[in-house]
Amino acid sequence: MGSAKHLINCAFLFLVIFFSFITDVRSESYGLKELFQKAEKNAALQKDFNALHRLAAARLGEVQALRWLPVLDLKVITGVVPDATIANIDSPVSYNSSPNIKSNDFENGFSLSGLGGFVRVEMNAVQPIYTFGKISNAIQAAEGGKQLAEAEEKRKIGELRLLIKRAYYTLQLSFDSTEILKDVEKKLADANDKVEELLIKNAENVSEIDRLKIRVFSADVKSRSLDADRAGRLARSAIAELANISGDWELDQKSLAAEKPNGLKKEDIINYSLKSKPEIVQLNRLVEMKQAEARAVKANLFPTIFLGGQLEYAKSPGRTDINNPYLNDPFNLFNVGAVLGLQQDLSMLKTIKKADSARAEADRVEAQRDQLVIKTKLDAEKSFEEAFSALQGMQINEEGFRAARSWLTSTGLSFNLGTSETKDVLESFAAYFKARVDLIKSVYNLNLSLAELSQVSGIEVLDRLK
Repeated sequence: MGSAKHLINCAFLFLVIFFSFITDVRSESYGLKELFQKAEKNAALQKDFNALHRLAAARLGEVQALRWLPVLDLKVITGVVPDATIANIDSPVSYNSSPNIKSNDFENGFSLSGLGGFVRVEMNAVQPIYTFGKISNAIQAAEGGKQLAEAEEKRKIGELRLLIKRAYYTLQLSFDSTEILKDVEKKLADANDKVEELLIKNAENVSEIDRLKIRVFSADVKSRSLDADRAGRLARSAIAELANISGDWELDQKSLAAEKPNGLKKEDIINYSLKSKPEIVQLNRLVEMKQAEARAVKANLFPTIFLGGQLEYAKSPGRTDINNPYLNDPFNLFNVGAVLGLQQDLSMLKTIKKADSARAEADRVEAQRDQLVIKTKLDAEKSFEEAFSALQGMQINEEGFRAARSWLTSTGLSFNLGTSETKDVLESFAAYFKARVDLIKSVYNLNLSLAELSQVSGIEVLDRLK
């Protein structure tokens, strides 16, 4: 009987260890780098990026195609026509006379026996030789689309990474807050037990008010616990949605740790923001594109020199050929030729006004770029100062936390010895709790400010995430 019970216990222990192992295996751990990689592989995001690059390439290819045979038309028609012959076809035709035409149509005894099929092929081609910059400037404008697409992709990835960082640090803050609140709740329970014990003994250093103060503290802790749980659930949901992860997963590091920037100076951040920020890059390229478009419009004041070619071929096997030079036979012919031509839009005033409008658009985009440069400098300086202040604030809070911890230890010992008032213990306890919360909040604020700094400058300021 005992051996059977021992076997059952061993089997149960084995199952517990086995399922714990399976749970550990299935649980995935993600850091910021892994979350970035998974988020950037999102199908909808990749589809958007691919469409951006394809659109830019298609527009460039469309303009480049203007260099070679921009006009190449082919028309083929076929059908059935009645036969027509001309008597004395070799005799000359004067102004007052007409050839003796025998036609099988509705007015001349139409008969199905005179019908015959035909086919007609027409081809026209135009090859530009010199356009005075119409095509070259249009190509230069379209070439900027690739840089616009790359900058747009970088901008969206930067925004996505910022959202993930916020959710990541918020989830860590939720974990730390929960641990702190559990510790506070335990210390409050111990303090309450001690107060109850002293009240029973009618100790002079406690009163009924102390019991009420502990209850107030306890209610505040429970309220803060609800807030921390809600923030953690929202942050976890945001990470799961942004990074497209599901199942059992956790962060690689649950507790907040102060991020270490790569030591860039304020001037470096401002310079990087002016060179690397996607919005600045986009407007720089857009200015160049608009200026090229304006030059392309202005080129319309000059002619386009081109080489044109035409091919006409028609054949109606059942129809009599008409060889008289004064008559047109569109059903049996073969013509081919090439010409050198010049095309000019003579509505000069309209072209001039259109060119002025294009230049005004380019000037407006350039002004927007200059305004954004000023704003970017201010934003970069503000973000740097906020990150620097957050770093100093964290250092100050570390000192405050150490002092509050020493105060709590000192008053706790005195309270246990009965040499200090309860209110002194509660005050030191409240100071310790506040200092600990302020410390993790300062770490959280530092990490968020560095995340904002990366977004503003257009570069990653954390070496570990590069």
